[in-house]
Amino acid sequence: MRARFSIFIFAFVLLLSAPLAQGVSVWDGLIDRPIYYINIEGYSLTGVPPWNPFNDSSITWINIGYEYNETHTLNRYHEGGKWKEGFFRKSGNPKPFRLSDWNLSKVLREYQWGIQNYLPNLTGKSSGVTWNRGYWNSSIGRWDAVITANHIKITLNTFACEGSGECDEYITLECWRSEANVTCKWGKPVFKMYPGRPPIGKETTESKSTAKEENKICGPGVLIGLVLAPMLIKRVNR
Repeated sequence: MRARFSIFIFAFVLLLSAPLAQGVSVWDGLIDRPIYYINIEGYSLTGVPPWNPFNDSSITWINIGYEYNETHTLNRYHEGGKWKEGFFRKSGNPKPFRLSDWNLSKVLREYQWGIQNYLPNLTGKSSGVTWNRGYWNSSIGRWDAVITANHIKITLNTFACEGSGECDEYITLECWRSEANVTCKWGKPVFKMYPGRPPIGKETTESKSTAKEENKICGPGVLIGLVLAPMLIKRVNR
């Protein structure tokens, strides 16, 4: 419950800091240059998934990496209501593409079909968690989309785990492209627990015990050192 409240407040402040303007569109950031990747991220205050993850008012970040040279990409990214440019270090060997290579109309149809028909009727259980009908189309806190030459992945994360660091709960739509052919598939809900990972902002028992041991060892040691140092200096001077 605390995690849901914290992510709600964070998203609320984030959206308030952004201009109250119209939706942000990926197409606004396009230039005449081959693309390596497009990353999009957004937050929902209502729990409802975005209707169009490529052009929506809930988008808070878009980053388009363009072909530049062997070591860097030219990036156009949208943050704080403005488009900016910069150079990012190139990672791996990405395949360049044009956004027009993708049949995004089909991708969008598959996605919108899912949030209208698949998510509202989805039920199930996993690791002690129960998903009732209507949960997956009313509990989305954060979402992101990644577009590359042959793969698109849209991930919808729920409020349940956001900000806690203890778990992940999400569902994905993935699409693959082979020439002009595009196939898409909605995945099953995913819930992952991380028992060994401490909640964000909290110390672990191990870190506390380590700190105590350091205090036990270093505390007296420093004190003895302060007392003996002048005596040793005097002895050397003699």
